[in-house]
Amino acid sequence: MTPAAPQLTAPTARRVFVWQMAFLTVLATASTLSNTYTVVADRARAGRPVALIEPLVWESSSHLVMLLLVPLLAWWLAKYPIARESWWRSLPAHLLATAPFSVLHTEGMVLLRELAYRHVGARYDFGPFWSNWLYEYRKDFVTYWILLGALLAFRVYGLWLDGRRDQSAGPVPRDESPEPVPPVAAAPHLPPERLLVHKRNREFILETGEIDRIVADGNYVAIHAAGEVYRLRDSLESIARRLGAARFVRVHRAHVVNVDRIREIQPWDHGDYRIVLKDGSFVNFSRRYRTRLSHLFQ
Repeated sequence: MTPAAPQLTAPTARRVFVWQMAFLTVLATASTLSNTYTVVADRARAGRPVALIEPLVWESSSHLVMLLLVPLLAWWLAKYPIARESWWRSLPAHLLATAPFSVLHTEGMVLLRELAYRHVGARYDFGPFWSNWLYEYRKDFVTYWILLGALLAFRVYGLWLDGRRDQSAGPVPRDESPEPVPPVAAAPHLPPERLLVHKRNREFILETGEIDRIVADGNYVAIHAAGEVYRLRDSLESIARRLGAARFVRVHRAHVVNVDRIREIQPWDHGDYRIVLKDGSFVNFSRRYRTRLSHLFQ
């Protein structure tokens, strides 16, 4: 099983998404204008002049559909990440994805062109789809890898932002002051191996052995267990102490993991690591927290 893509903190993920879409939109706009004027110039030299609006529709429809496919490509990259240690496992999935990517792009741009032509009372003729699609596929194959490279570059940028924020956070506090915990969550009659959590206006008794990881979420923590996510008003350090610091260890400014749920620890960028859990997800493992799991490196 290919591990999931590295998880950015929510604010960083939003920032990276906005910047990457802005960058790709500017790039697509520039390419649209450049290609449009190239087509007009080439047609004029060949003695087959064309109105500016036609190549503008052709190029803008192609680039617009390409932009709409970027989130789908990002989802596929998260499912099959390109990393130094496992790129060869994800490569076949991306090679196979170039074909449906091109089909969706071609179908989408043809549909937009047909709608644009119909709006002015004209008819757009793409010709035989599959024979023309092979021509489009050659271009889309290259575009797929260019977009993939851009997504990877922005993801690395996001990891760098999180890493810089983690390093600037200073020493790990010995005792954080958590937000007040609901009385029911700290009920004294519950043994330490159980935790009372809330979800959808219901209360659940959660076996702590089922917990994979705990993620900071503002004044709350998000507890990931058995494929479900439960929110609890508490701090990471506080809940780790309450559940047992030897078993639940803070490995990042925003992550606590259950040591029993660790499947492997992989080298990552800039001397950091990532922890792959038994459910296939993983979290970034900051090197400044390495001493807390030093026994796993021996």
